[in-house]
Amino acid sequence: MREFNRHFKLMVVGQVISMFGASVLRFALSLYILDLTGSASIFGTILALSIIPTIFISPIGGAIADRFHKKKMMVTLDVISGTLIAIFAIILFSSNVTVVSIALLMTALTLISAMYQPAVQSSIPLLVPKELLLKSNGVISGVMSISNFIGPIVGGVLYSFVSIEAIVIVSAICFFFAAIMEVFIKIPFEKSPPQPLVKMVVSDIKQGLMYIIHDNRFILKSIIVTFIVSLFIAPMFFVGLPYMVKILFGMPDTYFGFTQSGISLSIIFSAMTIGMLKGKIKVNNLYLWIIGCAGIYFAMAAGTSGLISSPFVKYLIVTFSSMLVMFALTVVNIFINTKIQEETPSNLIGKVMAIQITAGTTAVPIGQMLFGFLVDGFSSQIYLLIFGVGILTLFISLGVKQLYRKRLSEELTV
Repeated sequence: MREFNRHFKLMVVGQVISMFGASVLRFALSLYILDLTGSASIFGTILALSIIPTIFISPIGGAIADRFHKKKMMVTLDVISGTLIAIFAIILFSSNVTVVSIALLMTALTLISAMYQPAVQSSIPLLVPKELLLKSNGVISGVMSISNFIGPIVGGVLYSFVSIEAIVIVSAICFFFAAIMEVFIKIPFEKSPPQPLVKMVVSDIKQGLMYIIHDNRFILKSIIVTFIVSLFIAPMFFVGLPYMVKILFGMPDTYFGFTQSGISLSIIFSAMTIGMLKGKIKVNNLYLWIIGCAGIYFAMAAGTSGLISSPFVKYLIVTFSSMLVMFALTVVNIFINTKIQEETPSNLIGKVMAIQITAGTTAVPIGQMLFGFLVDGFSSQIYLLIFGVGILTLFISLGVKQLYRKRLSEELTV
């Protein structure tokens, strides 16, 4: 972190504090809902419903991020988050909390995050030089992964020893403290002419789409790659993995917890070390990382077939394979994010990054539903489904190869 300036460091610290507070709160609320209702399905439904508005809000957040002062936007959104959580704490203390109020809070925080993340992503190229862009994206990705890894652990421990009210108050304080840290960030800003909000948002979203579709097809293709990876490759770990570990292999819940922790650590390690991999990751060899994922899927398919009889050995093969795939996919995603940021003019970067976030967010629930049906259909022969995912991943890698090699030849002729 020494090579980064203090403003980027302040933004990272603010991210750590706010994301950690949000992660602890989400996990503690999940346990609280289970105690309140005795139903895990209710919480699952709340989570699913809270994600849907993000698909529509992210492009709006990107448009606003390009028009308004990004620092003020981040500070304001963190203050609003802290205030909403503080109000929820008052409701808790008054014993009037309901599942509906929890759902409203989680949906509101998800919507705020959909506005907040485009502001962060579009600030990175303004705070760091181009040669540090890849590493800075790795840092931000690592912060998110670490928060998602440690937050549930801390949330579970706190929920066992202190009241839910105390956890909610601590979470609110985290957001307020993050806002204070962000006040001291200096982000370059050029004021735009005033416009009616609705007209401005519609115009800016259209401008971002037109830039991607007509002016820079490379970015459009990169976003399509992100969408396809989120739709066909990543869902295996959200749907297929828990089914294999808990149902097919009959492993205890603690073993699935070990698997999740291993995957989280692999993502963190990937994000933290991508700066050292910078010289080895290029536009013309990115496809090799995806080919590596395909090879791992083929090995996983063999490991879950009749060739291996021990459920524990199958569990180990699936766990380590998942860690390796997630390591590679994290490298791919961070690299693509960096290329999009490098390609996009500063006045459009918020809109473009928001469109990419929307594409990935849209793909996730679709992929989860698709794989839910596929896993049920291939439950007795899960290795065939894994093998099919490996074949599909291989085709995706060939598409990425053509995309980036064509781009490289264009750059060499300039």
